[in-house]
Amino acid sequence: MRFVANVLVFLGAVLAFAGGVAAQGADRRDVGSPFQEEFDLTIGQTLDLNIRIDGINWSTLRAGAGDEADWREGKRIKTSFTNELENLTNTPLTLSVIILLEDDRGRQLERIELKKIKVGAGRYDEDIQKIKVDGGVLAETSKVYIFAEVE
Repeated sequence: MRFVANVLVFLGAVLAFAGGVAAQGADRRDVGSPFQEEFDLTIGQTLDLNIRIDGINWSTLRAGAGDEADWREGKRIKTSFTNELENLTNTPLTLSVIILLEDDRGRQLERIELKKIKVGAGRYDEDIQKIKVDGGVLAETSKVYIFAEVE
């Protein structure tokens, strides 16, 4: 009887884990390449993209630029853009990304073209790119328009 109870507890734990994994995958959207979409994002936030674009799972985009007190118009601030990607295919893939920083009305403040991101076959990659951006632009940014294409 104790053996049966242990087996049932084990099966319950396995099913709960599998359900949790399935629920995480359910949030992911399949999108086509090229991908284009606007998101609310201020510098310093993480954007949970959770998209699958032609064999690449693109989970997050983070934009960070140090202390907001230093963000002044005319002062160039080192800004990092971090992308978390996973290649689900058996071939290396390259992702091209252009980010338009926009104000709260959707007006373009700055266009940022990241260096192409190469993700090896079946690999996870956290790509970090640093670019200098005007502090006034950083302070005004409240949206990003993302254009991405898998090559």
